[in-house]
Amino acid sequence: MSSAKAKETRTPRLNELFDDLSATLKDFIRKHHVTYEEYHRTLAFLTEAGEKGEIPLLLDVFLEVTVDDVDHSGRPGTATTVEGPYYVAGAPELKSPCVLPHRANEPGDVLIFSGTVRGTDGAALGGAVVDFWQADAEGRYSHFNIATAEAPFNLRAKVASDHHGHYEMQTWVPSAYEIPKSGPTGMLIKALGGHPWRPAHLHVRVTHPGFAPLTTQVFLKDDPWIDSDVVGAVKQSLIMGMTRHDSAAELKKRGLSKPFFTLDYDFVLPHDMAKAA
Repeated sequence: MSSAKAKETRTPRLNELFDDLSATLKDFIRKHHVTYEEYHRTLAFLTEAGEKGEIPLLLDVFLEVTVDDVDHSGRPGTATTVEGPYYVAGAPELKSPCVLPHRANEPGDVLIFSGTVRGTDGAALGGAVVDFWQADAEGRYSHFNIATAEAPFNLRAKVASDHHGHYEMQTWVPSAYEIPKSGPTGMLIKALGGHPWRPAHLHVRVTHPGFAPLTTQVFLKDDPWIDSDVVGAVKQSLIMGMTRHDSAAELKKRGLSKPFFTLDYDFVLPHDMAKAA
C-alpha cells in the first residue's frame, strides 16, 4: 500500500486513541521498570482471559465505571451506571402493571417494583419503555447461569409505562452474587486483595422518543456489599430501601400467601439534545 493510500485509510479518532494509549503504556513500562518476566506473565494472563471469554468481564470490572462517568459527565436526571455483561435483547414486551416471566416455584420474596418516568421538566412520559433484568434470589441470571429452556427471559421484560408515566411490575427480591471467580479475572481480584461480590441490584434501560436513553441500576439498601461493590458501580442516589407488607388485606389484594416487599423509584430522562439539534 502506498503512503498516500495509507493516509486515506487512517481514522483520526482511532489513531488519536491508539497513539495516546501506546504512549501511556510505554511510559508505564519505563516508570515501573517492567521486566521481561512481568511482560510475558501479562501476555499469558491476557491470552488465558481471551481463551476463557473473560475479556468483557475483565474490562467491565476494571474500566466500565470510568467509561460511564466520562461519557455521562454533567448529564441531568437519574444517575447512570454500568450495563454489565448480563443484558439480553428481545425480552417480552409487557404493559404496566404486569408480572415478569418467572418459574412456577420462583425462589425468594415477591417484590413490587414501581414508579414514574418523567422528563427533567417534570412532565410524565407515557409509553416510556423500562427494559428490566435482574439476578434471581440465588444470584443467577437467566440465559447465563439459569438454563434458557428452564426459564426463558426469567425476570426480564420491557415494561411500557401508562399514560401517567407510571410503571409497575411484580418481580422477586434479587440477591447479592459473586462474579465468576475461578478464571483469570477472579484470580487477579484475589491477588489484589479484593473480593468478587456485587450487592443486590435491579438493572434498567429506560427509553422514550426525544429523550436520552438511561442505563442504570437500583441497589438495595443495607446489602452487606453496598460499600464495596467489586465493579464500583454503586451511587448514593441509586440506593433504595424496600418496604415489607404483611397485612391480610394487602396479601389478599395482591393474591399472595406470604409477605411481600415494595420498592418505588422514579426515573428522570433528559431531552436528547443531539437529536433536537
